[in-house]
Amino acid sequence: MATFPVFGRWRRGALAPALVGAALVLLGSGQVRAEAEAVIPGAYTEPAGRPDATKTVPDFPVWKRITLGTHKGVNAVREALDAQNIRVGESADEILGRPAFRFSKARTPLDLVVVTAIDLGFAKGSQSLADIYRRATQLGLDLCPPEAAPLLRLEYLNQPIGEFLHIAMLPVATYGGDLVDLTVGNGGAGLILIGGDGSPDLKLHSSVKFVFARPTRIALPNIP
Repeated sequence: MATFPVFGRWRRGALAPALVGAALVLLGSGQVRAEAEAVIPGAYTEPAGRPDATKTVPDFPVWKRITLGTHKGVNAVREALDAQNIRVGESADEILGRPAFRFSKARTPLDLVVVTAIDLGFAKGSQSLADIYRRATQLGLDLCPPEAAPLLRLEYLNQPIGEFLHIAMLPVATYGGDLVDLTVGNGGAGLILIGGDGSPDLKLHSSVKFVFARPTRIALPNIP
């Protein structure tokens, strides 16, 4: 069973004996791409030969659609999580309030897909986050904006027990400098949103499920 390095304790309540083991609409702006390249060198570099030329974005069906900008800021998100009795890890709660954790001002739909490293063409075993994210972007998927994690947690209330979904996102630094990303899960004692090690060189097993954003391309009419 895959395991996730988890930082900190719970924002409220004691750590339950839950099982802890086992998601900007498009990253198209120059600023966001520059941020991605700073953390994951080569993330947007086209490979000399596509690792799995048989797969493209249409091969990854939309799993769920969420709407960015639903909650205006960290306080609104925290209140919504509390209202649903969702347990939030200490490090997860900390990065929610960090300046790098941006919240959309406009309501914008975001399509999500769930894939494993094997779905992306890797063999069974462990791969680094940097390699997994690089492969996904080469196949046409996008990293999720951090905001997608709490929004997905709020909308995915029927998550099966034992399922943990690692949000593919640029990590956000805590005040202490730790790079943290987010996972939504259900360990059997309730729904949770937890922070984990988001270092690019962290290796996770190929069975871990990741949530990526699926770009929505708008076809423009042919204008003579």
